[in-house]
Amino acid sequence: MERHVQILSDRERQVLAMLADGYTEARISSELHITEQTVRKHIRNMLFKQGFVSSYQLINWAYKEAVIS
Repeated sequence: MERHVQILSDRERQVLAMLADGYTEARISSELHITEQTVRKHIRNMLFKQGFVSSYQLINWAYKEAVIS
């Protein structure tokens, strides 16, 4: 299946990298000085942009495509 990859913002990449490192939404929120609701919004936006339904798929894709390392 061919997937159209949309660009992630710098903040989305930050959230994604922290999520991949096992950070909780609460810890991401605290570290980045944003609300948990904003963290969830970034995650939802990334899932939508890439056409995924789970964070696992998003993280797996990000490693495969070297979006994060």
